Amino acid sequence: MRVDTRRPGPLAGRLAGMADGLLTAGTRLRRAVRGWATARRFAARGDRVTFDPDGVYTYGTIELGSDVDLGYRPVLMAARSRIRIGSNVMFGPEVTIRGGNHRIDRVGVPMIAVRKQPGDEDLDRGVTIGDDVWVGTRAIILHGVTVGRGAVIGAGAVVTRSVPPYAIVAGNPARVIRLRWPVETIISHERELYPPDQRLRAADLAGLAEFTAPAPRPASVTNPLTAGRHDR
Repeated sequence: MRVDTRRPGPLAGRLAGMADGLLTAGTRLRRAVRGWATARRFAARGDRVTFDPDGVYTYGTIELGSDVDLGYRPVLMAARSRIRIGSNVMFGPEVTIRGGNHRIDRVGVPMIAVRKQPGDEDLDRGVTIGDDVWVGTRAIILHGVTVGRGAVIGAGAVVTRSVPPYAIVAGNPARVIRLRWPVETIISHERELYPPDQRLRAADLAGLAEFTAPAPRPASVTNPLTAGRHDR
């Protein structure tokens, strides 16, 4: 549909503004009612959960912690497995999480007609996202993946393998770019946020040593646009 953007007359502009206001109010009311009606359908839900009621969810297989924002128009689907999302998690727009899988190895049967057989449970693996995770815009997380606490998933990443705690991953397939902080800083961060029995184990921390950490920031950064301006 094409929209004529030429300046309308005063009356037409006021009428258009009123109509837009009514439509916007109606949309907000519809979304609010749908949200109130469907929020209880999640398998588990903590406090202060924000979700787009126009997203796609297999509600009964999704567990949410507290202080979770699922972003705009996500797709969270797991027919037989579970999607478990921790607390203090935020999504960018249009994130997709897909639990479960389809068999593609059956000879003589169209893939759409393949039914689950005994022993196929391993194909229906779920997805687990730890606490304090940020998932970027249009990232895709596939079945069997565990995203460790404090991790960052880059926009557009396709995550096919589990993500270590406090790692930043990006790409297709996603790979670890670096850690958010050096291990010593991660330990301090854990002490600030979690009681002793909930902090990362020594084995978890030892596993992070193989990944690179960001270089320390310099005490001051010179602006290349102004460098030397006052020395002339």
